Formats: sequence, C-alpha cells, structure tokens
Amino acid sequence: MTTLNEMANSKVTVIIKTKENILQSFFKGLVTFSFLAFCIYISQGSTWWTFITGSMFLIYSLAKVGNVINKAANVFDNKKDAIAYIEELSNE
Repeated sequence: MTTLNEMANSKVTVIIKTKENILQSFFKGLVTFSFLAFCIYISQGSTWWTFITGSMFLIYSLAKVGNVINKAANVFDNKKDAIAYIEELSNE
C-alpha cells in the first residue's frame, strides 16, 4: 500500500499565478458575465435554447478553467527539479 508520504514525494506540481491589476480582472469578469447574460437573453421563452445556451456556457467555462490550469501548472518528477525551476524564474 502506498503511503501518503510516498505519494507526496513522487510528483511535484508548481502552479504560477500571474498577477493582474484591478482593471484586467474587471474586464475579464465583464466579458465572462456578458457572455452569460447574452446566453440568458437569447434563451427567453424557449426550453431548447435554454438548454443549448446553458450547455455552451458550461463548456466555455470548463474550457476557460482548463486553459488557465494548463498554462499555469508545471509537473516535475522530483523536488529538486521543481526548486531549480522556481529559482530560475526568480532570477529572471
């Protein structure tokens, strides 16, 4: 049986969160919620379009989250490689 310590030592994932200012954050939220509002607006009075636009929004949201995670995450086989990567970033 694998212990928790062995699992923790097997792979290392480093997630770098990029900094953004308030204006960028506001604009990202505005674009996302404008898309949601558009989906709700065009689906008024129709069960079929409510389903389609709701599905489109869920797919869009999942793709967006997946894209952010894939861009920000790096997986290393051991801690030494992860530390070297972080030190390399801090030297830039």
